[in-house]
Amino acid sequence: MASPVHTRERFGVLSVPGFARLLLCSTADAWAVFLLPVVVTVVLLRSGHGATGLGLVLAAKTFGYLLATLPAGIVADLYPRAKVISIACLVRLLSTGLLLFFVDGPLWLVAACVFVVGAGEGTLRPTQMAMLGDLVPEERRQAAIALTTITFRIALVLSPGLATTLTLWPGPITVLVLSMTLWLCAAIAVRGLSASEANTTARHSPQPMSEKLLGGIHAARRQPWFIAGLALLTLVLGVSDATQMVLLPVISKDRFGTESVYAVSLSAFALGALAGGLLMLRWRPPRPGLFAVLGIALIGAIPYALAFSANPWPVYVAHFVAGVGMEIFNVAWFAAIQREFAPEVRARVSSLDFLVSFAISPLSLALVPTVVAGAGMQPVLIAMGTIVAIACLGALTVPGTPRFQTARLSTSK
Repeated sequence: MASPVHTRERFGVLSVPGFARLLLCSTADAWAVFLLPVVVTVVLLRSGHGATGLGLVLAAKTFGYLLATLPAGIVADLYPRAKVISIACLVRLLSTGLLLFFVDGPLWLVAACVFVVGAGEGTLRPTQMAMLGDLVPEERRQAAIALTTITFRIALVLSPGLATTLTLWPGPITVLVLSMTLWLCAAIAVRGLSASEANTTARHSPQPMSEKLLGGIHAARRQPWFIAGLALLTLVLGVSDATQMVLLPVISKDRFGTESVYAVSLSAFALGALAGGLLMLRWRPPRPGLFAVLGIALIGAIPYALAFSANPWPVYVAHFVAGVGMEIFNVAWFAAIQREFAPEVRARVSSLDFLVSFAISPLSLALVPTVVAGAGMQPVLIAMGTIVAIACLGALTVPGTPRFQTARLSTSK
């Protein structure tokens, strides 16, 4: 019979009580989140709504995510997190149930259902990350976060193909029922899971509600490395999204004469992210902030490769190493948030992170085509790579960034 110590070593972070259930919840949720937009896209295009209708529906999902993220962090700090996660999953289950009957119906109704799905995602992500910090001891949090991001990336890579196949063969109802089943599993997985009483303490604290609402912002302002890292992440994601979603498809077709360069590049990025997650399962860098910033700096390789390469292979390599670096940053960043912020503000800080870090992306997606039309493709790509480099150097000058930790003042004896 295996000893408890041997069992813990064999299963690693999965042996932490409650974490396996939370991982099952986040994995099931990720698959459902990625499956649903694919089936909606295929059905809308089949129904003749075109790019305009599709854009409106997908924008509703993004808007729901952004609108719900900050309030969700507040709720998750003031009420039991397992219940918040379960409700977010069950509400999306019901919304998807409506799509069973109206997925090819009025566009406004489809958009409303997808809006609820986006709001549920915006609710679950900061809550789940805060709960991970409650459940997993500090020495195992990095491995737990890495494992969570790995399962997330796997769902991101595999779900579109599965969703497309199921939509075209058995039919869209199959994918919708599968998404509903996954959200039901996610809700059940965390049912009754008790992680921490920190948010109960916050709920009954004598602070006025306005202070509770602003608690995450106040906590973030006291951590200079967090403000610097968040500003860096916002700029880099803006550059990355504009490069990969807007410029890469155009260059793939115009320069290389095939859309396959676009598809292979994104696959290389996803594979790199998986490799980065696997690396962070075991590796604990001595200065996590320094290696995280150096990792995210590799995003700059993408616009530089696109600016100068006449061959697609440097573009593929740039995407792979950028994926590795992005995941090194993500794991170290999320682990630092769990370590440096008190449990009673953890969800609010996480929601602030998720909200702000994606804030500039819609603007960059809208503006980059206009800038390229005026200045040219190559100068814009060079500028994007340079912005990443300068932002990374700037972040490293902020005290605490190399360790993702605010220096504590020592007290004399």
